[in-house]
Amino acid sequence: MGIFNLFGQNKTTEYKFSDPEDKAIITCDHVLNGDRPILYASHDAEGDWQFLCGHEDHTEDNAKVISLKQATEIDPSINDLYEMPVNVGAERESVKDKWQPFRMPAE
Repeated sequence: MGIFNLFGQNKTTEYKFSDPEDKAIITCDHVLNGDRPILYASHDAEGDWQFLCGHEDHTEDNAKVISLKQATEIDPSINDLYEMPVNVGAERESVKDKWQPFRMPAE
């Protein structure tokens, strides 16, 4: 450990997804700003991911595009979802709870 890494900063987050690290995903500004944790995830029929705070009060203005790698850096526990098939979502009550998968409704 270097002298400038005494407290573990710059620790590399494990990345488990088979998707490229630079794959664009949708999150909300609440998550991006650190105001709320990621409590809702979805993997739609096209293979696109969303990692949101789980609140219902979102508008299009809240939507933000980041990379899948950035999402794992914001919350490494989303790596637990790396094998989640398409058309499946998962949610949890808090970051301490386990992800509860659910089948997404057909569009």
